[in-house]
Amino acid sequence: MYTLDLDTFLVALYTITDDLYKACFPVNKPHVGPKPIMTDSEIVTLGLCFQWLKWPERKMFKYIQDHWRHYFPSLLSRSEYNRRFNALAERMAYLVPLIRLQVTGYSPSYEVLDCVPVPLMKRCRGEKNKLFSPEIANIGKGGSDRDWYYGIKLTLSVNPQGSITGFILAPAKTSDRWPAEYLLCFRNNPSGKPAEVGDLPPSHGKKRIGPDGVIWPKQGIGTWSPWMYLTDRGFTGQWWEQHWETEYKSRVLTPDSYGEVSELRHMHSSSRQVIEDVNEHLSDDLGLNRIGARSDKGLLARIAAKLVAFNIGAALNKFYGRPTFAIATLFSL
Repeated sequence: MYTLDLDTFLVALYTITDDLYKACFPVNKPHVGPKPIMTDSEIVTLGLCFQWLKWPERKMFKYIQDHWRHYFPSLLSRSEYNRRFNALAERMAYLVPLIRLQVTGYSPSYEVLDCVPVPLMKRCRGEKNKLFSPEIANIGKGGSDRDWYYGIKLTLSVNPQGSITGFILAPAKTSDRWPAEYLLCFRNNPSGKPAEVGDLPPSHGKKRIGPDGVIWPKQGIGTWSPWMYLTDRGFTGQWWEQHWETEYKSRVLTPDSYGEVSELRHMHSSSRQVIEDVNEHLSDDLGLNRIGARSDKGLLARIAAKLVAFNIGAALNKFYGRPTFAIATLFSL
């Protein structure tokens, strides 16, 4: 299996990032103060490279100073770089669903929708933290073990080839259906209005619970798709399924959608395996379970960077004839 050296990887990463960034944002983001000495594409490229290397920031900047100054002759200080990187959070979110166009060679008949827990700190500290408001992060259950954690819920939409086609964030406590509602609504109509808790039918005396905070950002949701969404039981609900199909022309299927037909249930489960692989490589190879953000902007910037890095990694793997999910072995140090 072909493996790139680190410098070749950096050049390939910059080429894809720069081409895509300039196509989407022909003029650099307006900047208050002196003219930036590093371009947005350079800032984003370094941010993506950080996701693979996972080195401490001090070590990363020392390596750039010693080995990559010919690539980045106008390297910013660490604090100024972080400010610029965080300021590009929404733009990086916008890039996530666009990169799939470079790795998708056909129109799939479905996408897979799933929620991934993203812990931000230990639960005992999360209850007293002052970094994130309860509107952004709180305590909820998630993961295969359904354990408690403090953080956010990342909802991903993935195509059968393993490319991320869209994402949206919500506080950990939020029910899976609400991020799906926002994603499907805004995919169907960017200026649409998602359903509210008052729109739901009565629930036999039980109080309906709406979104438990902010569901964001709209920039990363991707575009409407004329195919089905395969989900797990967290999205089950007769009203929800009818609502999504009627209002947003989006058919959402859960294991319960097939009744007792075991063959279809098995096919549903097998087709959803791709998102399990995506979640695993995001955590193990790109550090999704180690965000380290200290602000809302920093949180979005780091998550978006990991998702962009994943999609670019898939694109490079396709170009070099490598397995799609061989993200961690793209280059050698």
